[in-house]
Amino acid sequence: MSQSFNDKFLIAGASSGDEQAFGKLYDKYIDEIYKFIVMRVRSSDEAQDLTSEVFLKTWQYISTGEEKQIDNIRALLYRIARNIVIDHYRQSGRELSPLDEELFDKIPDKSLDLERDAQIKDDIREALSMVDELSEDYRELVLMRYVQDLKVKEIAQILDKSSGAVRVSLHRAIKQLKNILKGKDL
Repeated sequence: MSQSFNDKFLIAGASSGDEQAFGKLYDKYIDEIYKFIVMRVRSSDEAQDLTSEVFLKTWQYISTGEEKQIDNIRALLYRIARNIVIDHYRQSGRELSPLDEELFDKIPDKSLDLERDAQIKDDIREALSMVDELSEDYRELVLMRYVQDLKVKEIAQILDKSSGAVRVSLHRAIKQLKNILKGKDL
């Protein structure tokens, strides 16, 4: 099943005007959609605004009675978020900027091993700086798959591509990352 029975029940409730049902969907997906957007726009304030816009558009879509067309609410949310981020950059005339190191300083430290934690943060910074060297399409795929932990099938739905095409592109992106890594070791 592409989405849980609970999600389908909540979508059906939301489409009939049940704001609490939509609120439960919102609570379930708000954090991961926000993280997806903040990784793209690099600003917490902009990410909050855009995340709100995602859920507003989703509510509008569901409330028009088109919920029967929703196979996977998570994929729909990511597709809307992706399109909103693209529109945001188009309207602002800016290009996607490199990943901001301030985002990594916000990673909570849950242990007392400060040296290990610092090394992990440095490793993450280094890995994401290599991801920045990828083309925008490959960067987006890598972030969706390995940072957002989306399944290939979900990414395919978001990008409106076949699962096979997504797998091939991910393979090529990883291969390009390996080449970037080899170049850094020299």
